[in-house]
Amino acid sequence: MAWEQAGAVELSEKQREILEGYEKGTHVPLHLKQRSKIILKLSDSVSVNKTSKEMEADPKTIRKWRDRFVEASQLLKIVELEEPRKLKQLIATILSDEQRAGTTPKFTDEQKAAIIALSCRNPDDLDLPFSHWSNERLKTEAINRKIVENISTSQVGRFLKSGTIKTPQGTRVAKPKY
Repeated sequence: MAWEQAGAVELSEKQREILEGYEKGTHVPLHLKQRSKIILKLSDSVSVNKTSKEMEADPKTIRKWRDRFVEASQLLKIVELEEPRKLKQLIATILSDEQRAGTTPKFTDEQKAAIIALSCRNPDDLDLPFSHWSNERLKTEAINRKIVENISTSQVGRFLKSGTIKTPQGTRVAKPKY
């Protein structure tokens, strides 16, 4: 069985100039510097394994960026011919991470607002046996009032420290029901 040759990285002079600028730039994000270096090494016929060893990176990572750059090579050629001013930004986009979903937030904005609102109330007015809130007391009361099922005292502290709830512009957070 013959091995399929991976796509070679071929760069125009302008593409090489842009990548070298990213690699040597002092105000360039680290990921862009490293990925530019990968593409430059591969375009100089340095193997994936050798590049991997020299850069102390996983060979899968080297292949990923090589493949992504090679897949975009036709688009790069077209942009370089038709809209050369957009070439630098296109290269940066190609060498950038794709958006990741991340984890879903554990607490809703309404829960955060309810905990912050609770902290603004006087414990005496709520017939509680203390005069000041602590993070631990606030945690206990938030659970007792079923604002949240469970929460750590440090998370309560983070909500209070931020003091803000980020909501989309033009929306309102409903008054908590407790």
